[in-house]
Amino acid sequence: MVLDVEGDQVLMRPEELGHVLGLRISYITMEWWSSADIDVVDSYSYDPLGCEIQTLWLDGLTRDQADTVETAVVAAATGLPTPTRAVIVNRQGEGDPDDWDSAVLYEGERSPVVRDRALVREPLTDRLLRSSPELKSEEIGAGLTLLSPARPL
Repeated sequence: MVLDVEGDQVLMRPEELGHVLGLRISYITMEWWSSADIDVVDSYSYDPLGCEIQTLWLDGLTRDQADTVETAVVAAATGLPTPTRAVIVNRQGEGDPDDWDSAVLYEGERSPVVRDRALVREPLTDRLLRSSPELKSEEIGAGLTLLSPARPL
């Protein structure tokens, strides 16, 4: 399902969604299901600056389900021809994706809080590590670094 501006679900075939995503013309919020009663909300944004950003809301999933979704999205993000500038993983349901816009899209100086996990590329990686030296970092390929709190927030 794709969520419209009012939050209503709009059924879209995978081919149609792939076509719309491929056009890279707008911000899209998708909702899909891990099981019959557990949904995942994925906000996808392509920016004309030549990058993609995704925010995953995984707070309704078990740890195993969240790991599965995150692994799939990371694999897709590292394989895209257009570089993904950031994948923000929100497992606690806290925070706001807009907190990341300034830092990710416009290289703003304000550093967002990494509550769960964030996959980012330079120069954002260095900025986040300078502002929050307690973060753990791990190179995952395709120029992306996985950042996570050393201790859960």
